[in-house]
Amino acid sequence: MQGKIEDFGLPDIFRLIFSQGKSGSLNISSADYSTNFFFSEGRIVDVQPIQPVRDYSSVLGIMLRDAGYITDNELRRVLKVMEKGKGKKIGDVLVEHGIVPRDVVSKYLALQIRERLFDVLAYKTGRFKFEEFAVRPSSWGGEPIHPNDLITEGMRFLNEYPVFRRKFPPGDFVVIRKTGERVNTELFSDDERIVWTALMFFDEPTKVFRKACMTVYEGIKPLSALYDRGLVNIELGPSPRMEAGKKMRRLKAGAAVRAMLWVSVAAVVFPWLRKLLISPESVQFFTSWMRFFR
Repeated sequence: MQGKIEDFGLPDIFRLIFSQGKSGSLNISSADYSTNFFFSEGRIVDVQPIQPVRDYSSVLGIMLRDAGYITDNELRRVLKVMEKGKGKKIGDVLVEHGIVPRDVVSKYLALQIRERLFDVLAYKTGRFKFEEFAVRPSSWGGEPIHPNDLITEGMRFLNEYPVFRRKFPPGDFVVIRKTGERVNTELFSDDERIVWTALMFFDEPTKVFRKACMTVYEGIKPLSALYDRGLVNIELGPSPRMEAGKKMRRLKAGAAVRAMLWVSVAAVVFPWLRKLLISPESVQFFTSWMRFFR
């Protein structure tokens, strides 16, 4: 099964695969992106943004890093392990090595599926191709996802998104929780409470939504509600926390360079100084000096 998106709507393609209980991969590609959705008996169990137009922001490891569950160094080490263990997915390595708990990896795989599905639902043109073969869900993947329910949610979020997004500046901006405000979080919706908590860790909207385990389409509505309540400030320009982090890294790098310079100086000076102090002339000088004070 293959064709053009404009000839056969994507929601209908997903529903057809589900209704027939098929297993395999559905590739959806546009001019800029290409994504594989994997089905097991009609339900979505995995997703893979693929090369050569891979959307790195939607890679599971990047999502977990942005949410603060792993560091850049940990991510690099995991990728090296994956290179050695052929066929292993990043979730396998993270869970087997105890780097990220199984339930967290499962939750973010579901987020990755939602994020890519909501994105492709916005495509007006492109191509699709379904290949049928047996797919075994990952042990850490959680419950297979019912595509019909997800499509209904996705279409609603896509329709609502422009309404809430226009409240914020175009382009990049940061969101700062106001300090000194007495806030009764019991009055918040569940989503507002989650986003409010995530704002304690990040001020860049993308990372706030990552921490909240929401797509941008899901997160913009509760963020808008917090803004309407007057609980957050919107600022243009780079994130103050990111700039502070860069400054700290520069300071650490400078300290490391200074330490290396001192070590280098010591390595050159110490042997020379030691040789000078134990030379016969030095010994005779210090002996004469001590006799003088007696």
